[in-house]
Amino acid sequence: MPQTVSREVLNVGVVGVGIQGEGHVKCYQAAPRARVAAVCDANADRAQQVAAKCAVGAVCSSYEELFAREDVDAVSIALPDHLHRDAAEKAFRAGKHVLLEKPMATTVADAEAIVSAQKAAGRKLMVNWSNRWMLAFSQTKEALDAGTLGDPLYCYARLNNTLYVPTKMLSWSANTRLPHWLICHRFDIARWYFASEAKRVTAVRRYGVLREMGIDTPDFYQATIEFQNGCVGNFESCWILPETLPWIVDSKFQLICTRGYVNVDPLLPVHVRATDGKYEQPGYLAGDVMGEPTGFVRLAIEHFVDCVLEDGEPLIAGEDGLAITKTLCAVVEAAETGEAVELDW
Repeated sequence: MPQTVSREVLNVGVVGVGIQGEGHVKCYQAAPRARVAAVCDANADRAQQVAAKCAVGAVCSSYEELFAREDVDAVSIALPDHLHRDAAEKAFRAGKHVLLEKPMATTVADAEAIVSAQKAAGRKLMVNWSNRWMLAFSQTKEALDAGTLGDPLYCYARLNNTLYVPTKMLSWSANTRLPHWLICHRFDIARWYFASEAKRVTAVRRYGVLREMGIDTPDFYQATIEFQNGCVGNFESCWILPETLPWIVDSKFQLICTRGYVNVDPLLPVHVRATDGKYEQPGYLAGDVMGEPTGFVRLAIEHFVDCVLEDGEPLIAGEDGLAITKTLCAVVEAAETGEAVELDW
């Protein structure tokens, strides 16, 4: 089958139109080289609402129905973390290109099955670790490639959520783990910078707050990951911060190199907002400007569109997703067993 699509505009279907999926719809509709042909969601009312809001012409009752449409060339899959495999395999069997929301999967077997299906179909696969398109992370990679910072040695990465996320935003938080939900973003950046695979993983986790609330998932993870080239990363994530904080996401990334240092703090406020009910820091990384989405998620989605239309290789392809999944699963295993996990590539 040909890799490219023989038209100037890519027709896309979006599977799952929750918070992230609706964002995909908006970004595609704003992109000059894409349009959304159809959406679907297990919540039919939600799918209808998003379709009406974003001027999408068709709503499908299932992703199988969406994949069968001839006017859909590529699909975004924005389902809960643990439900990616079936949808991705069926999309590839239907001959579609796939943009798969992070994480690729929550098990190595599922990730391997997705890559196998992609290779059999000869279609594009991009895993949407969109943080690579954040300006600070992208500029740091350019500085590393230019040799300005010397060689990378060590990173400290923190990515946390408030309790809002596992208790109110996600109905399925017990079906994932923080390495797949949050650590994955910063591990992807570290792997990109270090240009090496993980070699040895040690990790700890603790249950408490969420389990007492009836949600059977750990409150936090801390992992130390040693890479094959000698680089080391320290990664930590929790999602039990108080909802009274003026933001949902707490982030910090520090990189130490042989001739330089980088400190990426996306939460440094460029503006704050206070009303009689709330004090908040709205952020500046992404959002709508004059009614049109802007920021790193849109840039990542447009990269996928360009790769399909121009037969390019996505920046984060299936093999990358598989390698990242193997390491994240090693973090979960190390935390469960209390033993170091050695990765064999």
